[in-house]
This record gives sequence, C-alpha cells and structure tokens, in this order.
Amino acid sequence: MPTFSLRWFFTLVAAFLVTGGADLYLSRDVVPPTDSSLQRLDVADFMTAANAGELSNGHIVFRANATGLADLSATRTVSGATSSVQTTARLTDGDLSLLRSRRFQENDAAALANAHTPTTRERVAMVVHILMQVLGFAVILSALIIGVQRYAGRFTAFSSKTLRPASSSVSFSSVAGCDEAKDEVHEVVEFLKDPTRFKETGGRMPKGVLLVGPPGTGKTMLAKAVAGEAKAHFYSLSGSDFVELYVGVGAARVRSLFKKARETAPSIIFIDEIDAIGRARSSSDGGGAQQEHDQTLNALLVAMDGFDSDDAVVVFGATNRPDTMDKALLRPGRFDRQVSVGLPDLRGRVAILQVHAGAVKLDPSVNLEQIAKATPGYSGADLANLLNEGAIHAARNRRATVMMSDLDEARDKINWGRETRRAMTDHDKKVIAYHEAGHALMQVLSGEEAMKLQKVTIIPRGRSLGSTHFTPERDLFNYSRELLISRLRCLMAGRVAEELAIGTITSGASGDIQEATRTARQMVFEYGMSPLGFMALSRSDDGEALASPQTFHEGERHLRALLDDNYAATTQALTENRAALDAIADDLIARETISGDEVRQIVARLRPAA
Repeated sequence: MPTFSLRWFFTLVAAFLVTGGADLYLSRDVVPPTDSSLQRLDVADFMTAANAGELSNGHIVFRANATGLADLSATRTVSGATSSVQTTARLTDGDLSLLRSRRFQENDAAALANAHTPTTRERVAMVVHILMQVLGFAVILSALIIGVQRYAGRFTAFSSKTLRPASSSVSFSSVAGCDEAKDEVHEVVEFLKDPTRFKETGGRMPKGVLLVGPPGTGKTMLAKAVAGEAKAHFYSLSGSDFVELYVGVGAARVRSLFKKARETAPSIIFIDEIDAIGRARSSSDGGGAQQEHDQTLNALLVAMDGFDSDDAVVVFGATNRPDTMDKALLRPGRFDRQVSVGLPDLRGRVAILQVHAGAVKLDPSVNLEQIAKATPGYSGADLANLLNEGAIHAARNRRATVMMSDLDEARDKINWGRETRRAMTDHDKKVIAYHEAGHALMQVLSGEEAMKLQKVTIIPRGRSLGSTHFTPERDLFNYSRELLISRLRCLMAGRVAEELAIGTITSGASGDIQEATRTARQMVFEYGMSPLGFMALSRSDDGEALASPQTFHEGERHLRALLDDNYAATTQALTENRAALDAIADDLIARETISGDEVRQIVARLRPAA
C-alpha cells in the first residue's frame, strides 16, 4: 500500500478549495460578448415575457463549457414597439418546454461553434472546472489512504512513544548481587564506548546477550546499567508487545524496531520475557496464532542476522525459561552469550540491602547481615519489597526510623502472610502449642547448626495456625544425608508431639506430611540415599522413570521404611525430653511467641543427662 503524508494531503485540500472558489467565481461572472443594441433582461423577466407571448424569433444557444448555462435571445413586442432582448440562464425542464412552445430555435454543437467561439475566460472556466473535479477525487483517495494507514498502523507498527529511545541513568553501582553477570556484560560497555579497540585484535562483539534467571533477580536493571554506562539509547519492550491477532503484525514491529535502533546507534534493545516470541517453532499447523508466532520469530532471526557488530546495536533478552527457546535464536551470531543471573548469595543479599537501604531511614541498630541470613532464596526485588514493607510497618506504628522488629514483621508477612487474631478455644491453642513445640524441640535436639531456630509462635498467619522460624547460618548448596534426616524428624515432630501430649492426632500436620514424603522420596528416588545404592529411579524435572517397575516397587518399600524408622526415632527423642516439650508448650500458651534462644535455654535446663 502506498504511503501518504499529511503534508501532501493538506496541500491537495488547499488546492481543491482554491480551484473550487475559482470555478464558482468564473461560472457566475463569465458571459459571452454582447451587442450594444441588445437589451439584457433578468431571467425572471425574460421567462415572464415568453409566457405572455411577447417574444418571437427566439434562439437558445447552449454554451460549450460544462457550466450548464444557455444564452437566450429574442425579439420583444410590447404595445407595437419592438426590441431585441437577451439573458443567460440555467434552464429547467419546465423553462425549456415553455421556450419550445414559443418556437425558440435550439442550436446544436456545430451551430454553436459557428455562432460563437469561446472566449479566453470561458476556456479558463472550463479548465478550472475539470481541475476541480480531478483534485476532489485526489482528496478523497488520499483521505482513504491516510485512514487505512492510520488504522493499520495501530496494529502493524509501534507508536512513536514506544519507539522513543530512553537515556538510562542506571549504573553498575546500582546493581548488586550479580557480580559475575556484571563482569560478563562489562565487555559490551567497552565495545559501545570504543569499538575500534576490538577491531584491532580481530574480535567481534556479541550481537545478542541472553539474560537467564528467576524473576526479580535484576535482569532489566542489568541491561539498563549497560546502557547507562555506555551512554547508549535504550529501547525496552516486552515479548508480548510483538504478539497480535493479525498475522504479520509482529514481524513488521520487529523490522521497525531494528530500523529505529540502527538510526540512533549506539543502541541497546532490551526484550523482556523474550520466550513469548522466541520459543521453539512447532512442526504442526497450529493455525493463525502459530503462523503469527513463526513469522515474528523468523523476522527476529533475519533482523539479528541483518546487522553487523559495527552497527553498535546490541540486543539483550531476558527469560526464565531458556529451555523453551528456539535453537536457531540461541546459535552464535545471534544470541552469542547466555548470562546466568541467579538468586543472590549471602554476600549479594547484603550488597542489595545496602543499595536499597539508601532510600529508607534505618535505625542504627538494624543489622543488614542478619537480615540477609534470614532471607535465603530472596531475589533483589524481594529484598527491596522487604525494606519497603518494613518502612510501611514503622510508619503505621508512628516511628521515625525502621527498627529491626519492623523488618522481622515484614519478613514474616511476606513468607507466611499477615498476622491474624482468630478466636480459638483453649484446646485448639494447646494443640497448636504442642505441635509447634515439637518442631522447635526436635530442631534443637538434632544439633544441626545449618538451620538455626529463630523463634516459634502460635499466632496465626495466613493459612497457618502457628509457625516455627529457622535462620540458615550460611547458603546451602548441598544437602547431606544427616541434614535431610534432621529435616525429616523436625517435620514429623509436630504430629508426634500431638500424639504424646493430646493423645490423638489432627489435620494440622497435613503440610508436614506432604513435605516429609516429598523429601524422603527425593532421598530414595533421586539422591541414591537408600539401600539401593548409587541409583536414581526417576528424573527430578519431569518424573520420568529410570528403573523397572519391580525396582520402583522396591524403592517404595525403602521409602516406607525410611519414614517409619525416623518417625519412631522422633517419638523416642520427644518421649525422653517430655519435660522440655511441656515447658516449651506452656510458655507458648502463656506468651504466644518465644525466641530460639529461650527454647535452647529450656532444653539445656531440662534435658536429661546422657
């Protein structure tokens, strides 16, 4: 479809208005040359005289132009006096019938040509009238073209606001917790600043960098930091921005994006959730949606092949599902590098907290390292949210600074939900107190220092009626058999404590039972921690069987034995330390929350001598 700019459209409209005005003027003012002896009448007087029978020897001369005018002439006789009269009029059917009844002669085209030669003004009027019609048609056609362009542009191309490059003010100092990833992308900054240095050694910078990691780990911030450090234009889009109902729209948007990035180089294109357009193509015919995805992906493949490293354009993509990406997109020459941006370790969490703490008024007593230890598995976004929730809690309690207690409350709210005060009977409170006391006591008895008991509470949070909180002393990357056994017994201790103290069991241990079964199954079926030895029975990702049905059946027996043996060991441990169990439960009923240090003091005081 041809393109048409508004400037040319308004030019055509102006020309049309000018010719229309000229045509109107010439159609009214152009008259044929007249004889001085002829008397000129108004059209109404001329037609009245014709109706009264005063006119004779009449002639009708139609003009040669397209104005529709006719020159009328006749001899008028009034009271014996005769005179020649004429007029110019647009004749209606009634007027023409009247004149014909009075025997007016009509001139044909040949007679008109012989009787009257058009003047220069009449020729101009005819040309102007034809030009006005042509311009009117051109205005209508151009209006249709512009309307279709505007309507199609809403789907086939990004808006000017979307393709407006941003200048990022983020620097590497604002990104913490991913030092290895920063080192990998730092070369991109050096390339965009000084590309000649790489050319001298024959090196070629990657055209694309794929950032892989869980949500909230700082992939977008990392791409912004690269643009900010390199002083490059930054285009930030999402993979869903290329997905539309109509086939071919996504491909057109890809082409327009890369064209704009080349024009404003040095540029960085960041596509978040790139798996929305970069997932592997299907061999089956999936209909219009599949065709649209395939065309968009093909356009992206061609665009990344179509620019050279010298263009100073680098594509950053972010995804947490690299396994779904098309292999053609991940090959060298397109996304040359995959940079893993994982969850931060202890040191990284401390650095992230220090970055975000600048925007929060923290009390001097706040220990960021202690908070980092208590938040394993938190991403950068989670840690920022933790500080924000702490600040909100401090403001709610009208404190000028954020205390450690505010951050503890914020962490508990994020992990387990907001504290709720439910009306519970004394029996319910006793059941919950013994359940949580069993967890806490078994953790202390296990002597496992990797997961240190922080506090235990019977205050409901979210769907949990009570909770036992642990703080890892370090990041855990490997789990020993002893640590997993300790975890199993700690999970079982809640049910065992109910059985010993209450004499019955409740549904409150359902979550513990599921988690214990899952842990024991992993030990037997995946980790090789069973009498079957160095053998895996299933895959950890999709559960695909790696053993025969007979071996599976034997693995189930070992799973059952593992659970039964540790349940019995947990029962024996809590029975031997019944005094400590009762003391912890009584303390919980009276105070609702006790710290891990208090639990350890109770166990140390009441633990029977070996």
